[in-house]
Amino acid sequence: MIQTFTQLLHQKTKQKGMKTATIVADVLCISQDAAYRRIRNPESFRADELMKLAKEFEIDLNTMIHLGKNWFQGEFRLINKQYTTHDYYGDINGYLEKAIERPNSMITYGAQEIPLFYRFWFPALAAFKAFVWQRDFLNDMSLRTQPFRASLMPLERNFEKLSDNYLQVASEEIWCPETLFSTLYQIHHYRECGLFANENEFRAVMDEYDFLVDHIVAQAERGKKLHPYLPHVVGADYHLYFSPLVSADNTFIIKTIRDNIAFVNSQKNGVLISDCEHWVNTSSSWLETCKNNGTLLSVTGAGPRNKYFRLEYMAKKKVLGLNVD
Repeated sequence: MIQTFTQLLHQKTKQKGMKTATIVADVLCISQDAAYRRIRNPESFRADELMKLAKEFEIDLNTMIHLGKNWFQGEFRLINKQYTTHDYYGDINGYLEKAIERPNSMITYGAQEIPLFYRFWFPALAAFKAFVWQRDFLNDMSLRTQPFRASLMPLERNFEKLSDNYLQVASEEIWCPETLFSTLYQIHHYRECGLFANENEFRAVMDEYDFLVDHIVAQAERGKKLHPYLPHVVGADYHLYFSPLVSADNTFIIKTIRDNIAFVNSQKNGVLISDCEHWVNTSSSWLETCKNNGTLLSVTGAGPRNKYFRLEYMAKKKVLGLNVD
């Protein structure tokens, strides 16, 4: 019989001669009191916390028994050579196609960075984000010996369908202060460290990112999703919120008349894909809290949009020395 997560956790920490609450607090960067509360009540663990602990102690979350419909059900995927980001894109696309087929579907996205769905329209930017992910997060040593060239990541061009499908599903995106700037910091870091192969590679990525930001502004003004290169193509409804709260790691929910699927992402560990009530409801509740404490930027006055997307964005670019003449 497969044991519960906390029982496995106790076994693992005991083998290392450590107190469970102490190591849980250390791994999750929480107090020991908070760690004790989570250990006593496993349902209080967030999905990203389970991912961190599972990775730390080599616990396979996919072997966990179903402790009832309100707890751990779903599929945990560790992003690695066996399950790549391209496999993940394929899985997401399958759910998007189902959402397109079913009326009144909705995506709610808590964006720590600009949602990945957009980048596949922009080949240099898509290649750059893939390069950063594999080099810096997955520690791909083959990419550490050479600077960035878009030609190193040719497969990113194969996922434009993901962007096209996202265009067709109504969405709420909840952005936080970091969302617009996280990729800017990556571009700045690579330029400062000489990690672009040449100035043209830098300019291609920077120009496409600027284009993407303008595209988001145009969507927010219209309250509709748009195709960046086909002005006559108007997609589904679009609502953009800016929240002072820190969003989850690009967690999103696809809701249809048949089912609700939560994609709970953890940048360094993987993704939990689940339709169980616990993960859908807890993710949805947090995203709703962020939205309710935020400002609607779409189909409203231009003031808040201009402040965030124009004044603050241009000021940040200037500070980082990323203005391209």
